[in-house]
Amino acid sequence: RTPPLWGVRDNAPYLHDGRAPTFAEAIAWHGGEAAPSARDFRRLEKEEQEEVFAFLNCLTAPAPESLALESIVTVAEQ
Repeated sequence: RTPPLWGVRDNAPYLHDGRAPTFAEAIAWHGGEAAPSARDFRRLEKEEQEEVFAFLNCLTAPAPESLALESIVTVAEQ
């Protein structure tokens, strides 16, 4: 089971056993049900692949203080 991508930037190495030190290697190692997605990624132009990596590098976990109930209530009230 693939965990949520929230915070993925800060959670290398990847895959359940940590054998993939980069996003590219994690994608390359995927097979089974994920094989079509890995194949589709390989078919992307280099620039498009870099855009996927840039997106993944934006997925950081929130700072613990931003998860405080007071912060959530304040945001919800706005």
